[in-house]
Amino acid sequence: MRAGLLRLLPRELQQYVRFESVFWAHEVRGHQRNFMQNVRAHADVVDNHLRRFLIEGLGDAAAYQKTRHRENSMYYDVHASIGHVLDRIDTPDRADQPMVFIGHSLGCHIISSFVWDLNKLKQRSAASIQSEPDSAIRDEWQQLQGASPFRRLDTFAGLVTLGSNMPLFTFTFGPARVFPITMVPPGSDLKPAFPGAALPQPLYDRARWLNFYSKRDLLGFPLKPLNPAYGGEQRLHDIPVRTETLTSRTVPYWSHLKAHTGYWKNPTVVRQTAAVIQEIVETA
Repeated sequence: MRAGLLRLLPRELQQYVRFESVFWAHEVRGHQRNFMQNVRAHADVVDNHLRRFLIEGLGDAAAYQKTRHRENSMYYDVHASIGHVLDRIDTPDRADQPMVFIGHSLGCHIISSFVWDLNKLKQRSAASIQSEPDSAIRDEWQQLQGASPFRRLDTFAGLVTLGSNMPLFTFTFGPARVFPITMVPPGSDLKPAFPGAALPQPLYDRARWLNFYSKRDLLGFPLKPLNPAYGGEQRLHDIPVRTETLTSRTVPYWSHLKAHTGYWKNPTVVRQTAAVIQEIVETA
């Protein structure tokens, strides 16, 4: 996808774009693969692409659950992985540069949760943080107070989600208690997480969220049907694409797997994502 995006960007703009990846699944992949080795040894269960697709999809989602304590918590470990990457690329010349997040599958929910949590934390008052029992939260709050706009996500200018399964994580709460990162709950005095509060007005006005989904992708969904808050969000655009190959549609189940993994090179996804990046660079 990086190569495709760069090919579509004018050569004179490419120097202003930097890509960074956050790979978080290694924390849980080992557990999943060790389990499958034991299953094959004891029960002769077939370990094929479809089973691994389901185990990794369901297993990742089960592991990424917010817990009361941080010890052995995949939720906080994953968020720390994102924070470490942001810390590494947060240099003085990038302090006010616009940021675009691109997420796939569970990564869409992870980005949304990370941004939501950080937005709440950075806006907490000094008085409230003093009574916070979790020292890690107090330390992170202190770090954010002196951090650059970039590190505080105040320059968050674009979001692209691919095969998002975010709706699956809302059923516990019900739609009335779920809000996109472009909003805050009623009665809250917080500022929304997206667009970033430090963006210049032209960039703030142009900030948008592209959500790509395939109708054959069993794990990817449009977001506007979730509730009125999502449905009425003008910055959010649900965009249907065909991410499965024509040949894969003839093989049962294979087309669903290919649909979920085919977003990265889909021409529509790459073209429209490149357009978002180009608009941000030219506006900035």
